[in-house]
Amino acid sequence: MASLKNILQEILIRDNFISHEDLQRALAEQENNGGELSKILIKMNLIDEDVLTQVLSEGLGFPPISISRLKIDADVIAAIPKDIAVKYQIIPISLIGENLTLAMADPLNIFVIDNVKALTGYTINPIISKSKDIVETIKKYYAEEEEAPQDTHEAFNAIMKDIQDTGDLELVKDLQHTSHQGGIEEITEEAPIIKLTDTIIQQAVMAKASDVFIEPLETVMRVRYRIDGIIREIDRMTKVLLPPIVSRIKVISSLDISEHRLPQDGRFKTILSGGRSVDFRVNVLPTIIGEKVCLRILDQSGAVLDVEKLGFEPDSLRRLKDASIKPHGLILTCGPTGSGKTTTLYSILNFVDSPEKNIVTVEDPVEYQMKGINQVNIKPALGLTFPGALRSILRQDPDIIMIGEIRDATTLDIAVKAALTGHLVLSSLHTTTAAGSIVRMENMGIEPFLICSSVLVIIAQRLLRRICAKCKETYILQEAVARRVGLRSIYPHGDIELSRGKGCKACFNTGYKGRVGITEILLLTTKVKEMILARESEMLIKAQAQKEGMTTMRADGLIKAYQGLTTLEEVLRITAPDGSEQ
Repeated sequence: MASLKNILQEILIRDNFISHEDLQRALAEQENNGGELSKILIKMNLIDEDVLTQVLSEGLGFPPISISRLKIDADVIAAIPKDIAVKYQIIPISLIGENLTLAMADPLNIFVIDNVKALTGYTINPIISKSKDIVETIKKYYAEEEEAPQDTHEAFNAIMKDIQDTGDLELVKDLQHTSHQGGIEEITEEAPIIKLTDTIIQQAVMAKASDVFIEPLETVMRVRYRIDGIIREIDRMTKVLLPPIVSRIKVISSLDISEHRLPQDGRFKTILSGGRSVDFRVNVLPTIIGEKVCLRILDQSGAVLDVEKLGFEPDSLRRLKDASIKPHGLILTCGPTGSGKTTTLYSILNFVDSPEKNIVTVEDPVEYQMKGINQVNIKPALGLTFPGALRSILRQDPDIIMIGEIRDATTLDIAVKAALTGHLVLSSLHTTTAAGSIVRMENMGIEPFLICSSVLVIIAQRLLRRICAKCKETYILQEAVARRVGLRSIYPHGDIELSRGKGCKACFNTGYKGRVGITEILLLTTKVKEMILARESEMLIKAQAQKEGMTTMRADGLIKAYQGLTTLEEVLRITAPDGSEQ
């Protein structure tokens, strides 16, 4: 970045366009008030705009062009929203394949180029044009643009329209690790590493990513986002940037910047323009070639904490609601990391919450802050563990307890005993199927008769990618495939019409945008309890539950595919066969 900044200075001095004294005056003005050097030079009348354009063109090897008389296609203009074009003084000129030609008043601003590249997926080819020509061209082509906002969940342009300058972004330290108030880091335009780190974080939030990975490779630093459950590489940068970026994240997360040998966990939050707050969970992992950072994004603004809107089929939803209103017992969710277990638990809490109930949660960490509910963050470093917190919580006379995750036998034992002594307990287990959770509990030392007496219902779940609404198309599934995957047994009559996404700019040419949940809900009926007491296998318990009406995750996924919410390929990728398919 420093080298890019110096290019303009070197050209101006070398070719005698400006004196050394005038350049120093302009640099002093930039240091005091911020801003771009090129604009400061013009504002101070130290150089003419036409001359500056020619200087930049020759020095950087970017072709200058007069865009005022160009005829630009409407589809090309649509690639960049008006707000972004005005703010950054850019305008798209042509789009050929994956190459977007961008006219820029300031081609040295690599953050603008990175923003457009990351959020459009196009390779950016910059050209230089006069600022006044760009302003006139923006007025000409965006004059008839609709000002009404679009659905940010369905339109790519809304992502671009929502993105703000790093000047509108505050990074706030996790104050639970510090005794002093304050903790707000002031973001300045002059700090390149701060600006670059904030850009990476900001783009992740705007792209609806769930995780950010900043990773060392042999010679470069790689930045990747997990969007809709799939990891996508965003950029590669020089590895020289890795240590300062990691240190920046450590500072904001109240971690030890001098510790490079041990893993560290922390958190911070961003405050975007408009007061929107987004929490980040941070893990720094030392590898043999450098420290890797993983950021988990906890965006409460996009959280759906309503059991009616989580995608449960009517019968499954009825089972879940019936169990939730019971006065005591254990409700378990299971699935891998990122399968939506915590969202389901919070949705159940939201469903059963009322002023006369005392609800307490113990989590690591608290992911969503809910009004009227007492939420506890465990702190293992201080001795506050899940078992210790639970023992204290039971003395608070709670009606409902939520345990973020059952990780060990001690926590499970306390949860089961709490469920047996008049509390409704909600928690999660890392198992793959609902029936598998029973075997897991037995392996952790819980006797079968205690499982039968305490557990009300077990929910297994996954998240599938949702078909993009912008490029969705339908097709008729071949009969042989319909029978093989089990769709014909669910829908015995007529053609099986499914959907898929062709790929477009709104979904980054993946055919998917957003996610939809699939579940299987195992109700502990009398027959299932008898099988648990007899220590029957997971497969036999699952088969019995199916006979009694349980919809498996594979079947639920097939139903979602038939409804046009996801693709058959996605269902087969995520779920295991039930045993009936050949």
